[in-house]
Amino acid sequence: MNKKTETQANDASVEGYLTELGDRVREVREKRELNVVRVCFMSGLSVNTVQNMEKGKAPAYNSLWKLIQGLEEVPDNILPPDRHEILPLEGQASDDELQICLSLSKIFEKNRESLLEILSEVERIKTDHTLNEGKKVPPDKRQPVLVELGERIRDIRLARGLSGADLAAASGLHAPAIHLIEIGMRNPNLDTLLKIAAALRVPTALLFAGFPRVDATFFALFRVRGLYSGILSTSEQARILFDKLDVLQRVTKDIIN
Repeated sequence: MNKKTETQANDASVEGYLTELGDRVREVREKRELNVVRVCFMSGLSVNTVQNMEKGKAPAYNSLWKLIQGLEEVPDNILPPDRHEILPLEGQASDDELQICLSLSKIFEKNRESLLEILSEVERIKTDHTLNEGKKVPPDKRQPVLVELGERIRDIRLARGLSGADLAAASGLHAPAIHLIEIGMRNPNLDTLLKIAAALRVPTALLFAGFPRVDATFFALFRVRGLYSGILSTSEQARILFDKLDVLQRVTKDIIN
């Protein structure tokens, strides 16, 4: 995949997609003999949000997600056909990858409790330090549905061998915006997701996590690949943690001596 490819989702195609989405939402609603108020009751959305969606205005991701869930549909039944190129994702593990998974799994099983103990202690110290400074520990205000969206986008990006900067360049979005979406801190509009899906060359529906027809095992493999591939892979992040703990140990020894 060419990492320098520009976004394929231009303004005209996005506008046409949103108009068709509004028509499809209305068709599904009318076919099931539902009025807008009933749809709002089923989805938890406001009348204004549903009406704007049917008028072809770009909904926020979580609003569209709630609508699809409320109607007990799947994304493929609501979203229009994509207008960008789709390339298959390699979701089969090679023999080498299977060996990697087995090796890592065995090592993790031996060290699981030790790793968990370290992480728990670091989290406790972080909390105590924050409280000692007279600050409140900020709660995680991220919506689970947005966290799932971010994880899905990051998994696909890594599967494509792209960095965050590559995806930003290909989609026409800013790298910080991509980062915020991937960590679940931003609720993007559908037009933004269309640009991301086009840049990743995947169906837009594939970005909608949490639906029964999505193969969890398929994406679990991408998560495993993220352990050792991509820019700042999990292995590199773990090395950063290891190096910091190693420095901590040496400093502690120097203080004691």
